[in-house]
Amino acid sequence: MHRGPGMQESGRSPKVAVLDTIHGAGTIAQRMVESGINAVALEVYHHEPGISDFDLIAAPVHLPPSNPVLAEARRLHKKIITHHQAVGELVASSVPPDLQIFEVTGTHSKTSTALLLARILSGQKLVLTHTTRGLELWRDGRESIIKNGLSITPGNVIVALDEARKQGAGVLISEISLGGTGLADWGILTSFSGDYRIAKDTKWASTAKLQMVSLAKKGAHLAANTDVPISSDISFGEGGRVQTRPDRLLFADGELPLSLSEDLDYAGYRTAIAAAGAAARSAGVPCRDISRALQGFDGFSGRMKVRREGRLTIYDSSNSGLKVRDVNLALDRARGPSLGVVVGEDAQTVCEGMNIPGLLELIRDRRDEIKLLVLVGERLAPYAEDLQAIWKRDLAAGQEAALASGGLDRLLLCVKCFR
Repeated sequence: MHRGPGMQESGRSPKVAVLDTIHGAGTIAQRMVESGINAVALEVYHHEPGISDFDLIAAPVHLPPSNPVLAEARRLHKKIITHHQAVGELVASSVPPDLQIFEVTGTHSKTSTALLLARILSGQKLVLTHTTRGLELWRDGRESIIKNGLSITPGNVIVALDEARKQGAGVLISEISLGGTGLADWGILTSFSGDYRIAKDTKWASTAKLQMVSLAKKGAHLAANTDVPISSDISFGEGGRVQTRPDRLLFADGELPLSLSEDLDYAGYRTAIAAAGAAARSAGVPCRDISRALQGFDGFSGRMKVRREGRLTIYDSSNSGLKVRDVNLALDRARGPSLGVVVGEDAQTVCEGMNIPGLLELIRDRRDEIKLLVLVGERLAPYAEDLQAIWKRDLAAGQEAALASGGLDRLLLCVKCFR
């Protein structure tokens, strides 16, 4: 594990262009300026700013190589680092010595892993989480929201670290898109299954996520799923040192009973339970305390959380990471008579939209299972009539329409959105 050469390689402070203001360049550049570095944030999707005067380019890992500004940087032989590396090098010296940092990345189960780990660790220390749900403070397994709508782009790790310092937290857990920053004492790779292409199909997401390893600081620990083909300090998942069953936790040195809520979508949380358990065990939490912290766990809002309103059972699976395969699995879980489904995307709150062709194919295949269908989002509006559906602009309006219809026994909410 090592850090690549970065901002201080030349022994002097470089002039830095931080690309992509949509995905955190402004936050990174501002902190650079505050640290005495000559830095500028550049918008690179609708403009082609000149970069000949810059020594260093910090670009998001998902920016396509064909982007004119990035292509020009390569033509001019500029040194290029990722946002992840820039953030790690920029704030490493300001991390409080008694703050434990966990970073979580992977193709799925990132948010649930981060939140479950917070539930476990907050029995011992004050924990701040930075996930797609925003910034939350955890005490004794219970959370309180500090800030909503904070994306998991690496630049927002700066915001999370500032808040952890302000709150006096003993633990910071950050969910990070496409890799780690190198700040983590413990890195968690939740899974590589369902890998996908990024940067206009020029690279695999898993390659970018391996920054969790390549940027790791000396002494950092790594917990990884057994579907990630690398060596780790502690493995989890099938065949790993930490495994789960619906009724027990399996550790390399024994097993303990696990008493989860009967309403929990266990299959959807299996990876997260194992990942959080492995990371907590690696951090020194006794196995019995891990099991105790998971007592009665019934899921997180937006991640197949079940609640009941009179005779109506509501399955809430609306979150920013929602994919077509997740909708299919959610339909399996909620299947039954008098089913209402609110499905689609809220394009105002998510960066990467839903795979609309794939979603339409799934809905057509399973339309006869659905009594009431509500489509959400501008891109689905043209298909409402053909699918005999109601159309609404966002999740709130869609849910309201479904509840007002009456006659439902169960309601499934599957809208891709930040909550």
